[in-house]
Amino acid sequence: MKTILTPIALLASILTFAQTEKDTIKSTKEKEIEGVTVTVRKPTVESKVDRTVFNVANSSILAGNTTWDVLRMTPLVSIDNNDAIKAEGESVTVYINDRKSVFTGKELKEYLKTIPADNLMKIEVITSPSSRYEATGTVINIVLKKRDDEGLKGSVTLNNRQNTKNSQYTNFNLNYHKKNFTQTLIGSYSDNTYVQKDSSFYSWYADNSTNQIDSYVIGRSKSPSVSSTSEYEIDAKNTVGVILEYYQSNSISNSESSGSDYLNNIFKSSFDQNQNSTGLNRNLGTNIFYKWYDKEKNKILDVNLGTNYYGQAEDSYFIRNILSAQDGPSNQSLGVLTDTENRNYYAKIDYTQPLGKSGANFEVGGKINFNNNVIPNNLYGNMLSGLSSHDVFHYEDYIASLYANYSRTFFKKLETRIGLRYEYIDYKLRQDVAGASRKDSYGTFLPNILLKYTFSDKYDLSLTYNRNIWRPWYAEFNPFMTPNTNGIYSRGNIDLDPNPSDRLYMKLGIMKKYFISARYMYTDQDYWTDYLQEDIPDGTGKKDDQYHPAVQFYRKGSQILFVCQYQSDVF
Repeated sequence: MKTILTPIALLASILTFAQTEKDTIKSTKEKEIEGVTVTVRKPTVESKVDRTVFNVANSSILAGNTTWDVLRMTPLVSIDNNDAIKAEGESVTVYINDRKSVFTGKELKEYLKTIPADNLMKIEVITSPSSRYEATGTVINIVLKKRDDEGLKGSVTLNNRQNTKNSQYTNFNLNYHKKNFTQTLIGSYSDNTYVQKDSSFYSWYADNSTNQIDSYVIGRSKSPSVSSTSEYEIDAKNTVGVILEYYQSNSISNSESSGSDYLNNIFKSSFDQNQNSTGLNRNLGTNIFYKWYDKEKNKILDVNLGTNYYGQAEDSYFIRNILSAQDGPSNQSLGVLTDTENRNYYAKIDYTQPLGKSGANFEVGGKINFNNNVIPNNLYGNMLSGLSSHDVFHYEDYIASLYANYSRTFFKKLETRIGLRYEYIDYKLRQDVAGASRKDSYGTFLPNILLKYTFSDKYDLSLTYNRNIWRPWYAEFNPFMTPNTNGIYSRGNIDLDPNPSDRLYMKLGIMKKYFISARYMYTDQDYWTDYLQEDIPDGTGKKDDQYHPAVQFYRKGSQILFVCQYQSDVF
């Protein structure tokens, strides 16, 4: 009996040990599994139903670059010679963290240079923006990182570049986060030098005259800036914050231009012009926001109140040497003083929530804008006879907008979105000296429809319809005439009207990485008008119909450009 029990006890001990070891291994594995963190990295380029997303948060291209540098690398985005940002060849509206930027052109470029690329999370190129956005075409939304790690962290960036000329850039970034409070402070200083060359050829078919202009511009700007974001989480759903931004640019530039005029291939005149310019730009922005976010039900309420101030003072002086086939050589000079002040006040509210269990989503919101812009203009020296040497242009408007979007997916393959935006604007403008004035208002509905059908994991097809409206920028109304660096006078058009357009956009997605797109736009208004002439004396007190004809001008977009056949008539 003892002999039998001994093997049984031994076997039981082995089984018990084996089970204990198995349980231990199982327990160890369970503990290990509990500690595993799965990280899913998004693809660098994502193609979504209404946008292309450039995820750069962990990309090596951020090192040593600015936000402007990364924007230039973004798919679909291009930058023209005037630093205007375009997507698929069209002008864009830039948003930063879903807030519309007050900067455009060179000012936007200089501002984006103050934001280090290390702060970037992604850049969204929204080719089919919903009715939420205040835009006539594509929207670019620059999304910055939100730091939530505890303690005080910071960085300093020193950058030096040698292109045609040398440029320096310095940036510091401080971030403090403790429990529910986050404070971010960004400061920068840049010293940039740029060079620009242009060549233009104008042909006037009315009398077979031609005008060739070449220009060379070199400029330098010194730009300090600082921004502060303070954010406090009241609880899991409620957050309040304040954003303060200040940007300044001191600039100097020198331009050289030359031109020649021919009539029926016979030389009439030529010129050489030199311009020296100094300028000071200031921008101060404030934004107070409140956000309610129910993460369980995915409901979001976003309220923003803010102001923006923009001031620009500039002094340009032109010296011009002229050679006329009739009058011989002459020398002339002209100075231009401007001191623009723009004030903007706004209130904005957005609300988003899902509807039912079908995955539908509803979005509604509105915004009120008040703008007060003043542009004093002064000319000194030699100028076109009969034109005012001083005037002050005023522009004021009130813009109210409401929008709603509804989106839903059918059959797990068909994504749809329908939206409607209504805008109402009341504006008035006037000149103090010339007395020109205008007061007007209008309202318009802007529908938006998007359809996307997914055939498979590799192929999808989307179709978007948008009705847009182009509204003239305040400066584009200003009828005061001033010279440009290329020797051409230009002025705005006080009679400009809004330009509505209907746009269709179709995109075939391939492998979620590539796509083929086609666009169609229709408008019953044209930015170009007929060839016209305006009788402006040449300043000599004489009028020769053969050699001193009326100054010719045409309307390009929102500006009226004046080009005298014989440049001696211009100054």
